[in-house]
Amino acid sequence: MPDQNTATHEPEQVDALDGARISGAEVWRTIYALFYNKKIGLLLILIVTILSLIGVVFPQANSYVVDDEAAWEDFLTNLTPVYGGWTRILAAIGFFNMFSSWLFRIMMILLCLSIIGCTTHRIPLLYRTAYKPRKRASENFFNTARFRYSARLSADAETTTDALLATAKRRHMRVIADDAQREFFYLDRFHWAPFGTALSHLAFILIIIGFLVTQSMGFRNDFFLVTVGETQEVGYNTGLSAKVVSFQDAYNEDGRPLDYVSHVILYKDGQTVADQNVRVNSPLSYDGVMFHQASFGMSAVVSISGNAGELRSGGVPLRYTTSDGAYSYGVVELEDPALEVFVITSASGRTNPDLAPGQARIEVYESGSQETMDMKVVDQGQPATVAGLDITFEREAQYAGLIVRSDPGAWVVWLGSALLIIGSIMTMALRHQRMWAWVTATDDGSVLRLASHDKRDLGFSRYFHGFGTEITERITQGKEL
Repeated sequence: MPDQNTATHEPEQVDALDGARISGAEVWRTIYALFYNKKIGLLLILIVTILSLIGVVFPQANSYVVDDEAAWEDFLTNLTPVYGGWTRILAAIGFFNMFSSWLFRIMMILLCLSIIGCTTHRIPLLYRTAYKPRKRASENFFNTARFRYSARLSADAETTTDALLATAKRRHMRVIADDAQREFFYLDRFHWAPFGTALSHLAFILIIIGFLVTQSMGFRNDFFLVTVGETQEVGYNTGLSAKVVSFQDAYNEDGRPLDYVSHVILYKDGQTVADQNVRVNSPLSYDGVMFHQASFGMSAVVSISGNAGELRSGGVPLRYTTSDGAYSYGVVELEDPALEVFVITSASGRTNPDLAPGQARIEVYESGSQETMDMKVVDQGQPATVAGLDITFEREAQYAGLIVRSDPGAWVVWLGSALLIIGSIMTMALRHQRMWAWVTATDDGSVLRLASHDKRDLGFSRYFHGFGTEITERITQGKEL
């Protein structure tokens, strides 16, 4: 009778996938191999090139427009007649802000990883070639190499070797002797030059990183318009505000501009931090933010009040011009109530029968609407009620148009550019030149053999044969070794 205390165990079921586990190291090697694959790298370069071409061909909105919902909406509305129903789709993909779009940034990051993968994969080979070269070559190599030199000399092997070493020293060549057989020698120049490719790759990585840093952390406003005598906040969490004290423009006799200059005072949290005349080529710089003189024009100084009190008081830059060039206008966007107030005057040098000098036409629209709520021509200094708003056109004044930008990745790009130049010089101008020497003793002297498999190059061919000839002449002419 079987022992009741003995347990009977059924064999465990073995799943078909048991044991087919992939280690983390294998996953890493697979991903790494993907990034150092040259075909993947070329594909990424092609994609980035196409995206860059799109960014050049299609209209691009700057960061100020992209960050401002109303400005972005106006930008897309103006493009709708051109691209029709595709406008919103193209905008979602990033066609109109390509260089700051998620698609372009992802491709740049992948390209950066590909460059890193290719570089790290190649560095061990460069290191072995530069610091652990093969010191001995076969007899067949000396007979079949692309560059060959052979000379039978009357001097013994030791004298020939001394001549070889003296010539190499004079030509600043590195010589590594084979420890096992002292008759074989490896010689080269610029053994560190191939690392120029790694330096160039590092340069591209830095340039990409600098670009991404600027796109992620920097900003650019091409339309920072400040009416003379007024102060305007810069925004972008900088805590800065700029006041244009004065603006002057000078012209020569034929009307060509000589100089545009704005006197700008910069404030940080209410404290003056900079005071400078800003010209086209003399920007004001503070804490990484640059102010460039870009344009100028006329502003209409208006005050707008509603039921809740004063809604807006200050200059409205008349930066827009109608298609016929007869009128200039600016827009005030009110949040509460959600209205758009257009201030329209005659363009500079133009007269219009519906607007006398010193007059402006005020048009009020609901935000996003094309239908006029109310319109009225107002005299300078005379209050008027338009669409329930009390509006006074006080005077005209000049405005200065500044470009305000922050480029925190610029120094990284400059560093990358410098490394790219250095790496290119190392790779192209200081090519790694290698040769092998074999000195053998004979009954009546010695035989010197030189060989190299470098690329066909007229300069190296002359250098190689000149090197062999100089060794021979040192011996035959009895030159000091």
